[in-house]
Amino acid sequence: MVMLKRKILGSAFLSTALILGACGDKEEVSDPPTADAVESEFGFTSFDLDIDTAEQRDAVEASFEVDATGVEAEYVNSLDSKKLHGDEAYEFLKPIFTDLALTKDMEKEEVMEKVLTAFGISEYTEFDLEVQYEDGQEIEYKDLKK
Repeated sequence: MVMLKRKILGSAFLSTALILGACGDKEEVSDPPTADAVESEFGFTSFDLDIDTAEQRDAVEASFEVDATGVEAEYVNSLDSKKLHGDEAYEFLKPIFTDLALTKDMEKEEVMEKVLTAFGISEYTEFDLEVQYEDGQEIEYKDLKK
């Protein structure tokens, strides 16, 4: 009887561990595109945005990263009470990133204007964006209004 209980408990623990392990990181995209496809489509491999407004700190946050292990995406808009992770965030961000068409040669003001427009923000108190372009160069676009 004791042996049977141990087998059942052991099986339950093992099943739980396998199920939890299969869930993965909630920000991971389940069927990610290849890094080459993302680079050619977006022109960058990493995008990390944080915009504060007078009404809301961290009003808009968007993060996206593709590497050899996969793709992670997250989008949070506190003004619209929207929180997206993984596949949902990637599908939401994909057309925005495609339309942005950012390049490392753009002026800071042009990049900021395009990003603010794309994410529907007209005024901000702090703008912080880090982009890693396809050649590996990372550029930070930052502005603070007081």
